[in-house]
Amino acid sequence: MFSLPDLILPKRKHFGLSIGRTSLRGVEVDRSGKVNASAEILLPKDAFKDGVVENQDVFTEALKKLLQSGKFSTNYVAVCFSEIYAFSRTYSLPIISPAEIGEAVSWHVKDLFPFPEDEIYYDWKLLGTLDKEHQLEVVAVQKQVIDSLVTVLTSVGLKPLSFEPGAAAIARLLHLPPKSQVLVTEINRKGAYITFVEGEKSLFTTVVNYTPEDTPESYFKNINQTLKETEIYYRHKEVIKSETIEVVLTGELVAGDWGKWATNNIKYPTKILKTQMTHPAFNKAYAAAISEIVPPADERSINLIPKDLQQVYDAERTGKFYRTLLIEASIFSGVILALSMLVFFIISWERQKLESRTKTLTSANKQQTTDTKNLLLLNAQAQNIVALAPLRTTPKDKLLVLQSILPEGVKIIQWDYDDSKLTYQLVGIAVSRQDLLTFKNKLDQTDEFTKISLPLGSLEQPADVRFSITFVAKK
Repeated sequence: MFSLPDLILPKRKHFGLSIGRTSLRGVEVDRSGKVNASAEILLPKDAFKDGVVENQDVFTEALKKLLQSGKFSTNYVAVCFSEIYAFSRTYSLPIISPAEIGEAVSWHVKDLFPFPEDEIYYDWKLLGTLDKEHQLEVVAVQKQVIDSLVTVLTSVGLKPLSFEPGAAAIARLLHLPPKSQVLVTEINRKGAYITFVEGEKSLFTTVVNYTPEDTPESYFKNINQTLKETEIYYRHKEVIKSETIEVVLTGELVAGDWGKWATNNIKYPTKILKTQMTHPAFNKAYAAAISEIVPPADERSINLIPKDLQQVYDAERTGKFYRTLLIEASIFSGVILALSMLVFFIISWERQKLESRTKTLTSANKQQTTDTKNLLLLNAQAQNIVALAPLRTTPKDKLLVLQSILPEGVKIIQWDYDDSKLTYQLVGIAVSRQDLLTFKNKLDQTDEFTKISLPLGSLEQPADVRFSITFVAKK
């Protein structure tokens, strides 16, 4: 969403971090989208308990090793976590403004999820409009899951900008049309996640465990059985209406021979999700790395970042904006002052030269006859007139035109005129933004001026508007 600070402050650069039950993976891309850093660190079994960081010391050390290995160029990070700890619901509302949507969701969130509102972080995104209703996806996660991650991430100097379920990140990589459906199957060493995805939203995620007692054959038998049960369930609900549904593979065990074996043993049309990453295990981190970071209030994406953390970033960005604005204004003022002094010295120097020439000519004329003296004096005056032409005053008729079109609500406190370029600059105060726009429109409508320029910054304030406007007089 465009805003004035974006003109001055560049967007924060970040890397993507995928947090799984048994591993951490980070990916950073450059501005062209090319991967320039990636790293992976395995986690012990006791790092998490029900999605909450159980062993902070172990998790902290793993994060430090990841950062040391990846050598990422930024400490800002977009995080995707295991989708089994998130809850997703579809929701319909009448067509109302985004601000009203946020308020409506807050009223109904307690009915959408099996937790008290004060125990969850939630966010929503607008999927589209159908039958005169907004179609929303609302996602929630228990606060203790995110809070435990924030504690460890910030302890190693990282600044998390967003949190989202891994399935939502993968769904963005698919670029599916709104009604297209696939079963995203992430096959890892300790288990598989099967997520039913429609368009940009993930509707359901289930887990297939892979225990030490399982063989690859029994593992894929369980995966096939879960895929079949998921398909039957959604066909019974008349959500799946196509004859077949495709399976998209990703995860740790999808590369190499395992990937070929999986493609041949899953009893559905199957393909492996291809990205710039050579190993599919990094697909989630890659999706987070290329995501556009927007605050939770934005209707385009899901961001489960805690509100107090988002407020810190908002305050940080506002302070940086004003500091940058002050620095740039100081530089601009310095340049204007330097140019003004340069022009003053040039004019003074030219004036001294002309005065010297006049004195020389006057002295010479006294020694000539009256006729010769008059002729020389006339010639010198003509040369002075030509030399002083750039210093002549502002045309009176143009000022009268400006006076005639000046609205009552606009007061001019300073004006400058560059005779060599026929350029005017007016500085003043307008009672309201509309008065200033009226003045600009009247300038546009006259036949006396052209190239009228009013900076957008002059229109920020609705009242007591300080402005600077420039235009050129037509010859």
